[in-house]
Amino acid sequence: MKKKTGITVIGAFVALLLLAVALGVALVEKYTPNKEYVRPEEAAPVADGEAHVIFWQDEYGKNALLLDGGIYLDLETVLTKINKNFYYDKEELVLSYTTPTEIIRAYPMEAVYYSNKSKKELSYAPLITKGGEPYVSLEFVALFSDVTYTFYEEPARVLLCTGAKDILSLRTEKNTVVREKADIKSRIVCDLQKDSVVWYVDAGTEGNAKFVKVMTENGIFGFVSKKTLSETYLESYPSMYTAPEYSHTLSGEKVVLGWHQVTNATANAGLENLIKNNSKLTVVSPTWFRITSPAAESPIISLADAAYVETAKLYGLEVWGLVDNFNIAGEKNFDPTANSFEVLSSTKAREALINALIAEAIRYDLDGLNIDFEMLSLETGPHFIQFLRELSVKCRANGLVLSVDNYVPSAHAAYYDWASQGEVVDYVVIMAYDEHYAGSETAGSVASFGYLASAVDNILTMVPKEQVIMAVPFYTRLWTETKENGKVRLTSEALSMVTAEAELSRNSVTPVWDEITGQYYAEYEKDGATCKIWLEETDSLREKLSYIYKADLAGVAAWRLGFEKQEVWSLFERDVLAE
Repeated sequence: MKKKTGITVIGAFVALLLLAVALGVALVEKYTPNKEYVRPEEAAPVADGEAHVIFWQDEYGKNALLLDGGIYLDLETVLTKINKNFYYDKEELVLSYTTPTEIIRAYPMEAVYYSNKSKKELSYAPLITKGGEPYVSLEFVALFSDVTYTFYEEPARVLLCTGAKDILSLRTEKNTVVREKADIKSRIVCDLQKDSVVWYVDAGTEGNAKFVKVMTENGIFGFVSKKTLSETYLESYPSMYTAPEYSHTLSGEKVVLGWHQVTNATANAGLENLIKNNSKLTVVSPTWFRITSPAAESPIISLADAAYVETAKLYGLEVWGLVDNFNIAGEKNFDPTANSFEVLSSTKAREALINALIAEAIRYDLDGLNIDFEMLSLETGPHFIQFLRELSVKCRANGLVLSVDNYVPSAHAAYYDWASQGEVVDYVVIMAYDEHYAGSETAGSVASFGYLASAVDNILTMVPKEQVIMAVPFYTRLWTETKENGKVRLTSEALSMVTAEAELSRNSVTPVWDEITGQYYAEYEKDGATCKIWLEETDSLREKLSYIYKADLAGVAAWRLGFEKQEVWSLFERDVLAE
């Protein structure tokens, strides 16, 4: 019996020993870091002729193209991540860029670009296409953008940095490694020597708080054990890029602009009657130029007149010729929206239009151009901004003031891109009227006080006050509601101030001040119809102009000369109303 007990004890001891060994092996296995390295081709597989694109702290999903030593990014990446001001004409295969003084063009597979027609050599073609999509060389992009880049091999990748940055950084306190995952059993991506700097990406530790996700200085992403890193600290990386400065030709005094509607050559003779008793006006803008279709013999119809300019200057006025996209003449097959897209989206048509406008401005000794392109479509927006960029270069070179008329800022018209306009043009003009217009479904004010105040407040979030001109109406609308077959039919007509007051007088109607709109309102029955009118007159304009003056904008404009009562010009005394 004793012998058997001894064997049992020995067996138990051996079993325990084996268990201990097994546990030890398991613990060693569990806590021993994996020393296997990820092979370069596995770390970030990339097709031949391509390279991964990496922005600081951003594992970007698209690849660059590698061609004959050049590195190319797709245009969408360039526009969204680096510089929104490049412009591509996909029909004519032209890449354009503008600076304050240059209009730059590049064409596919040519290792040159053209600046104001002057040819400049490059190491690589600035533009290539693949599958019909444009790609732009980083060499070319970097000439005009706040970007630096470095190319690395195995795997092929390009690391880009845009702008000055303050980045959360960490320093390695000992030799360590970067792993695929937040786990010591994960494979090693690369080694890090003591005192290496890495950049914090996020706390994406995959459930393991002992690791932090970082990017190395050569664009490798992975996880590093926190115990080998310092605390995070903010490190500044200044930009070495000097952005071009856009100069603006601004008046030394506050602008008071009056639009003069000129629909035929004969109407030019009427200028003196409109301005001879007006000492407040500083600029007159005649509606002289109208764009045509690209197929037309000339890109513009012009009503410009030398005698008109001479008369205006005798009265001390600047002349800013207005350019519009309307179809006042009733031309067949002329759709302002479609035609504007056709003209502005074509590099050749845009260039012809700009050259024609500059030629007219020089020929007639104009002081500036006033662009009034309305009814533009969403898809026309980028082409319109490019037109303004290119036109601004030519205006700047010829000492011409460039102003642009706009709807009041709103979400549905955001493609007019007021901030970009403010960068390149001299004055951004906001037409604070047509709150209710001829096609409105309900009767209402042409320009309530709240409508104007909102326009002032909104545009100042995008454009400096020194460049903003706010436009007010010299007209109102008489709305007529009639019932036909049980339905209300709404029509309206635009009336001058004098005509509107005469209408109320003929019908023995006394308007009542409406606090909501900041205007006098009248409603009356006439010939079986209900008439409604929100008057624009001295008191309503006083409210509007006071708000404009207190905002200290660059000036005020009015549509249109000849619609006002003479006494309203006394309101254009900024110092009096701003008190």
